[in-house]
Amino acid sequence: MRAMRSDLNADDLRRLASPRARVTIRGVGAFEIALFTSQAPATVLRFARLAEAGYYDGLTFHRVVPNFVIQGGSPGANEFVGDASFMRDEVGTWPHVRGAVGISTRGHDTGDAQIFVDLVDNPRLDHAYTVFAQVLNGVDVVDQVLEGDVIESVTVLAGDR
Repeated sequence: MRAMRSDLNADDLRRLASPRARVTIRGVGAFEIALFTSQAPATVLRFARLAEAGYYDGLTFHRVVPNFVIQGGSPGANEFVGDASFMRDEVGTWPHVRGAVGISTRGHDTGDAQIFVDLVDNPRLDHAYTVFAQVLNGVDVVDQVLEGDVIESVTVLAGDR
């Protein structure tokens, strides 16, 4: 298990001061999320860098559990393969409410790049998984995602777009 080094700097923090991202699902639609830079700065930075590098493009939502979560971002289309390096948990105060976006882990400080979206309020996940975003619009699209649906793109939008 290898931890990712922190690359936070002032320019990135300014650029990501109030960012959003658009997740487009092939044949389904798009949803927009607000990124929580103050709650989970290292996670937001990593997510933004991976998105901008095209990491998520073409990957799938490989796990859909009704009345729980949808999960995606694995090159292996499973819960065990993600980006090569792990990151530290950034467990903040934002609760796992419907539309919260978190980082999947396989134990403490093992988040890789897989994301999940809460389909319902999941208070049992509070303070156990990093929440780094919240669905702003398009929750109806999230509800339509089926196992195997392809992430066409993840686009980071500056705070003024």
